[in-house]
Amino acid sequence: MGQELQRRTPGAVTRADPSWPTVAGTTIRLWLDRHYRRGARRRHLVLAVSALMAMALGAGVTLALTQPGTGNAQVRPHGSNAMQAAATDRQHAARWIASEVASNIVVACDLEMCNQLQKSGFPAARLLGLQPTSPDPLGAQLVVATPVIRNQFGTRLASVYAPLVIASFGSGAERVDVRYVAPDGSKAFEAELATDRKNRIAAGEQLLANDHVQASANARKALLAGRVDPRLLVTLGTLAGLMPIQLVAFDDPSPGASSDVPLRGAELGAAAATGLSAMVTFLGAQQDLYAPAVARITQIADGQRVVTVRYDAPGPMGLGDS
Repeated sequence: MGQELQRRTPGAVTRADPSWPTVAGTTIRLWLDRHYRRGARRRHLVLAVSALMAMALGAGVTLALTQPGTGNAQVRPHGSNAMQAAATDRQHAARWIASEVASNIVVACDLEMCNQLQKSGFPAARLLGLQPTSPDPLGAQLVVATPVIRNQFGTRLASVYAPLVIASFGSGAERVDVRYVAPDGSKAFEAELATDRKNRIAAGEQLLANDHVQASANARKALLAGRVDPRLLVTLGTLAGLMPIQLVAFDDPSPGASSDVPLRGAELGAAAATGLSAMVTFLGAQQDLYAPAVARITQIADGQRVVTVRYDAPGPMGLGDS
């Protein structure tokens, strides 16, 4: 595992957005590259199958548009719909990463996913494009586990490199997972999780013991379970030393995240409107690790005005991380 855990520097990906036939050809070519690595016969086979797939896909689209009542049109939508679902999952994952992941995080991805991330606005310089020959996703903090990446790394993706799903889009074979890359390997990371959770529980208990803190039942449950992001715990502890606060709820806009992923967001109440403004001012003055991505006054479903605060993904797993 020592050789597998060597780091690499990220590189920018600048390819143009490929067409659907190119996507199909690329998927088959990557599969063949893994199973038939040597020989001119393999190269000819790759080119032939890729071309046939592109031609078949083009023909299928034409038939679907021009002859919707034919037998062929009834057969081809299955593959077409699967590809459309895969594309939708990639788009949803790309939009989530662009809006929720810190812009200084390095994200590893296959070339098609990297193109989608650039299109969604994520910095190209922070993308680590994984070639079919890439031995691992190391050098990145996150890896986007598309079907191509799962096929490329197999069970090693979770068991060696990236054990934690921080968000997931779609279902089945076409789903796209956003995984946290453990720099020291999955085994070391999993060994740290229990200690990290104990640290978060202790910080939550300390916060609840503060006379300036009022917590709803759900907020109290999250704190005592060690579910709250360390950045939030430290920031709320400091804030409670300055003014009374109400912990209305903790949340996290991360679909499909593992229960081990700490909650990065919170809704905070105050006795008076001036208290909400003071909270926003305090949160806006935080720097570096403790500067939230979002800190604004909003109105929740029951009409109460609260301060919504949220940190970028991925958060640190333990209070000692920085």
